[in-house]
Amino acid sequence: MARGVICMLDINDLRVNFESKVLASKRVILVPHTIADFDAIGSSIGLSLAISKLKRPSMIIVDDKPYELDSGVQSIIRETKQDFNIVSKNKYLGKCESSVCDDLFILTDVNKSYLITTSDLMKDPENVMIIDHHNTDKSTVDSNYKYIDSTSISSASEIVTKLLISMKVKIPQNVANYLLAGIYLDTAKMTAKIGEDTFYIAHKLKKDYNADINYVMDLFTEDIESDRKVQELISRTQMIVYKIAMSLADPEVEYTYKELARVADNGLSYGADASFAVGKVADDIVRVSARSKSKVDVGKFMSHFDDGGGNPCSGAANFHDLSIEDVGKKLELSLRPSCYVEKKTD
Repeated sequence: MARGVICMLDINDLRVNFESKVLASKRVILVPHTIADFDAIGSSIGLSLAISKLKRPSMIIVDDKPYELDSGVQSIIRETKQDFNIVSKNKYLGKCESSVCDDLFILTDVNKSYLITTSDLMKDPENVMIIDHHNTDKSTVDSNYKYIDSTSISSASEIVTKLLISMKVKIPQNVANYLLAGIYLDTAKMTAKIGEDTFYIAHKLKKDYNADINYVMDLFTEDIESDRKVQELISRTQMIVYKIAMSLADPEVEYTYKELARVADNGLSYGADASFAVGKVADDIVRVSARSKSKVDVGKFMSHFDDGGGNPCSGAANFHDLSIEDVGKKLELSLRPSCYVEKKTD
C-alpha cells in the first residue's frame, strides 16, 4: 500500500492500488485543479478511460467558467463532455444518493486543497488518491494514496499514459491527443522539465495510438488580441536582482493565467535563472506566474505566499487586494541568493 509521497513514482504500485480502489468503489470522482489546463483535463480524461475498463462509472468535476479557460481546453470539454461525463460540482452533488457521498476521489495534476472545489467533501483519506507532479506543502490534501513525483515526471498526463499502458488500455486517438497536449503544455513543447521517459511516452502516444501532432499544435494557437497582450507585457520585462527577469503588467489590462505563463516562459530566453510575470486576472486579484530552468526552485519560493505553490520549474501565486506594483516590490524584496538551489559538491 502506498503511503506518503512517492519520490520516484512506481507505476506498478500505482496500478495495483488504482485498480483495487476503483474496483472497491461504486463510483469515482475525478478532480483536476481549478482553471483546468491541458494537463489537468487530459489526465482526467485518461483516468476516466482507465476506470471504464474496470467497469465503474466516473465523473470529472470542472467548475470553471468558460471564460476562465483556455480556448483549447474549452474545445476539448465540448468534444468530450458527454462521453466522459464532465459535470459541475452542483450537478455532482445533485446525483449523490445521500447527504454524505462516499465515492472515491482521485485528484489529478493537483494536490493542494485550495486549488480544488471538493475539499469539503473528502473526509476520509482512505478514499482519496492523488496523481500529481507538483511539490507538496502544508496545503496538500490528506490522502493515504499519494503518487506525487515532482522530480522525474513532466506532467500528470505522462503518469496517466504510463498507467494506461500498464493496464493495457486501448487509447483512442482523441484521448492520445489530449494526453500529448498535457505533456506539451508542461514541457513548454518538449523544451523544459523533460523526465527520463518523457520523449518515449510522447513518441508512444504518436506511434502506437496515432496522436495527431497537428491537432495538438492547433490547440496552442493564439488569437491575435491575446498575442498582442502577451507581446506588450514581454516588452516590459526587466532584469532585476540575481539574474531574475520580471514583467509587470499595465494595471488597466486584464490577463488570463495562460497569457501570464507565456510571458514567464519567455523571460527565461533572456538568460535569466528565473522569470516572473505579474498581472491582473480579476478586479481584486494579481497573479504571478513563475518559471525557472533549475537554479531557482520557483515552486518552493511561491509556496511562501498564502495562495501559491508549484514545482521546481513552474509556480504561481495569487495576491488579493494588492496592486501590481506592490506585488512586484514584495517579490523583489523576497528574492535573495537563498532562493537558489544548493548544488552538492564532491
